[in-house]
Amino acid sequence: MLHGLGALALMVLAPLVCAPAAACPQTEVAEAQPAPPQAAPLPAELKFDWPVRGRIVYGCGIEDKERITIGAGNGAEVRAAQSGVVAFAGELKHYGNVVLIKHEGGFVSAYYGDDVGDLRVKRHDSVQTGQAIATMRAPEGEMAELSFELRRGSEWIDPRPLMRTEEPPSDDGGDSLSAK
Repeated sequence: MLHGLGALALMVLAPLVCAPAAACPQTEVAEAQPAPPQAAPLPAELKFDWPVRGRIVYGCGIEDKERITIGAGNGAEVRAAQSGVVAFAGELKHYGNVVLIKHEGGFVSAYYGDDVGDLRVKRHDSVQTGQAIATMRAPEGEMAELSFELRRGSEWIDPRPLMRTEEPPSDDGGDSLSAK
């Protein structure tokens, strides 16, 4: 199933690769399609930083393998998980503020939520790993939440195996993010 944000990412980032379905009868498409290409192996050194200090939170006790929700303090900086180019930065109904960043290796990172505010980047900006791209905002005494996703090609993937550490740095200041 394609998520709404996934559909946006495909529209923003993917070129039109096929004629409309009405122009391609199903029997002809099935015969004419080559075998799907195998995904290129990941470079061993390819790792992503956590985008914000905080802790992973799970809605209703269910772990979502395609999205990580990180609870952070009000005013926490959201940072680029890896260097790249901003493909989209703005507000989307039902998602709040959204930033999509294209990275090498066909990856796109997505940062979004109603608690994401003060976008500091715009489309076509080049960003470096650890660069502040937004700030978190929440009512006094409440935890702000950031949703973080990774896509490679047209597939949303579990970001955890590609993160530098198993958990985000804590917001007590003891851990560090790549750049400040």
